[in-house]
Amino acid sequence: MRTIPSLAAVLAVVSTAVTAGQGLRPPTAAGWEAYITATEARVSRERGGAIPSRPGVERGEVFIEHVTTSGPSGELKVPNAAVHDWRGTVLVPGARLEDIVSRLEREPPDTRQEDVLSSSVLELRPGWMKVAVRVHRQFIVSAVFDTEHEVTFERHGASRASSWSRATKIVEIADAGTPKERPKGENEDRDYLWKWHAYWRYEQAERGVVVECESITLSRQVPMLLRPIAGPIVSKVAKESMERSLITLRERFKAPATKPLPPPPRPRQPRPCRIRRPSRSDVHRDEVYDWPRPSRTPVDAQGGYAHHSFPLGI
Repeated sequence: MRTIPSLAAVLAVVSTAVTAGQGLRPPTAAGWEAYITATEARVSRERGGAIPSRPGVERGEVFIEHVTTSGPSGELKVPNAAVHDWRGTVLVPGARLEDIVSRLEREPPDTRQEDVLSSSVLELRPGWMKVAVRVHRQFIVSAVFDTEHEVTFERHGASRASSWSRATKIVEIADAGTPKERPKGENEDRDYLWKWHAYWRYEQAERGVVVECESITLSRQVPMLLRPIAGPIVSKVAKESMERSLITLRERFKAPATKPLPPPPRPRQPRPCRIRRPSRSDVHRDEVYDWPRPSRTPVDAQGGYAHHSFPLGI
């Protein structure tokens, strides 16, 4: 019974602790630049190459993994900040590479994903675009951000393509969705989202297009006292956001299911002919109907002629 009060107390402490941000300090900014420089060197080597096979992707599952970036001295860390680096892979069944890339180059991000509240294209050039996206992030408490991103596209032959984006503007919104909404000032921002980069790869496969995304965000650190509880929550939120992004993309571009052909019409069966056996009450047809007379054939010595009779019903 002590768990619930303790968790409530922790959340209360978190809410109090995150009301005022500290901003991106020079050591943190320098650490981020080192991390992104090393990441983009790796991404550049991978760009244009085959996407590695991931477990379950061919069966329609979404594969997600946590990623770290190493430097000359080992794994890179950003001081006084948290780096959220996640990579996911999904198969878009029945899709064609050119269809996906050509649409991504001219359409705004999909708002069917619950994280994306609105989106629009601000500028558009061949192989490059600038988009505005309002996103909702649910950490321990929720936040809404207005963001702008520059996106670059590149094709690598007929079967592979890539794109990468970086956020050029991130502003937290106060009272979002109400008449009082406004952008927060620097001294009000809670530092939930400082930086945001994304790297995508697309590859044509036999059953569709394999898509890989690596998303990297930078935010303030979770206080040391709260990391045992808040750390797993933050990681879970980041992983679920990646999964939603890939599922939304798959649903947006997958080939529509073909309707099965209707079964061929059943051949009409001939109606059975019902034959009634003649009874004693039946009269002879030549006594009722004016049937053509049969040819005359002599049958007796008196010169009479016999009539061929046809029972009714035959």
